[in-house]
Amino acid sequence: MKWQEWQTLADNAAYWDDRNEKGLLKAEYVAGHTLRLWFEDDLDVSIYELDFYPLLVEENPGGVFDVLRDAERFRCARGEYALIWPDPETGADDGQTIDVAPECVRFFCERYGKVLKTSPSRAAWTDKCAA
Repeated sequence: MKWQEWQTLADNAAYWDDRNEKGLLKAEYVAGHTLRLWFEDDLDVSIYELDFYPLLVEENPGGVFDVLRDAERFRCARGEYALIWPDPETGADDGQTIDVAPECVRFFCERYGKVLKTSPSRAAWTDKCAA
């Protein structure tokens, strides 16, 4: 269901008109399937914690995400604009890399994550969209 919510939003061209995602600055492993994620926001930063367990294990979107059910592979996440899990053998961004667009990651953070810090510019934008 959560992935269907994202797909519906991603397909809505009007939603993206005034958005300019600057991307992830950092991803830090916390525990289990939880990451702390730093997003760039107009000379500031927003920070969230998101438990990916419901997204990757309970909902099981399958495909490339299956390997992220493994805690050792999951904990290697990096924030480099997108959320990236590099090739576990080489550490490189190659054919074994898994990446998730920052817009998708932020969507799940805002819907299901824990807000640790929101930049003033992001808070104003979120309030505008909620109205």
